[in-house]
Amino acid sequence: MAVFAHPAARPIVAFSRVTRSFGPRMALLDCTVSLQPGVVGLLGPNGAGKTTWLNLAAGLLQPSSGQIRWFGDLERRAPGLDNRIGLATDNDQLPRRQTVIDWLVGMLRLAGCGKLYAGQRADQMLERLGLDAKRGDRLETLSRGQRQRVKLAHAFALPATLLLLDEPLNALDPVWRREVAALLHEAAASGTCVVVSSHILEEVEALASWLVLLFKGRLVAAGTLEDIRDMLHNRATVLRIGCQDARALGRELLAQAPVTVLRVDAATNRELTVQAADAEALCRALPRSVIASGVAVERVDTQGDDLVSLFQALAAEVR
Repeated sequence: MAVFAHPAARPIVAFSRVTRSFGPRMALLDCTVSLQPGVVGLLGPNGAGKTTWLNLAAGLLQPSSGQIRWFGDLERRAPGLDNRIGLATDNDQLPRRQTVIDWLVGMLRLAGCGKLYAGQRADQMLERLGLDAKRGDRLETLSRGQRQRVKLAHAFALPATLLLLDEPLNALDPVWRREVAALLHEAAASGTCVVVSSHILEEVEALASWLVLLFKGRLVAAGTLEDIRDMLHNRATVLRIGCQDARALGRELLAQAPVTVLRVDAATNRELTVQAADAEALCRALPRSVIASGVAVERVDTQGDDLVSLFQALAAEVR
């Protein structure tokens, strides 16, 4: 079991060995993680368990086993949670015949907001997200991108300390993506934990200060991008080497390094792919192998340290 936690003592939400199954299907397995204020990227491919994690964090699902606590010690359905948790799902099924303003004010009132606050916050967020002119329009008349902005207006209008956003940038053009990114950081600066779920790793890498990576229902890593890079130090490392004789260089590397995978481009014999469990040992062995083999090396490409490459390396460990 891997345990991941922010260093602060009182988390906004904390999962302790949480498992959630749906019949025979395991959607989330033995997840332990705690989150503090800031923008958190919840990442993973489709089917990784992100939506299940969000619904558990929102209190809409109960764990099959394990425990979730909010704001230090509150349990699911505790009165103190009230409107402190906001959730914007990826579902596009808004009520067709309601107007934008009626739906938004109604949702805020259902969340426990007073009438005056609900009206003021609805107006503010509709203006901020370019929907002021659409306030009296029925939701069925809006484009997909406009409906997405209505859902986000609801999420950001709530006085939430935990804001859970499932694919919030879907269907948004670049202008509104930038505006939503600004809203995310403003909410985080005010003390809110904003969890942004996405399967587009590059997108969230630019938004989030902390990352939670899920794969096949398992938590494979959490922390800053630098933390995750450190986790991979000395783990399986891949080099792609362009050279004049890949077979000869490969034989020397096999003799001098703890190589676990070695592939030669059979068509050209000019590219060698090598993987080793010990990164430092592989890098030390490469110059010696080049000298011993006498093979001229034209290039050496390492596995990238961008988030996509790091995620692929971590995911490979739980396949």
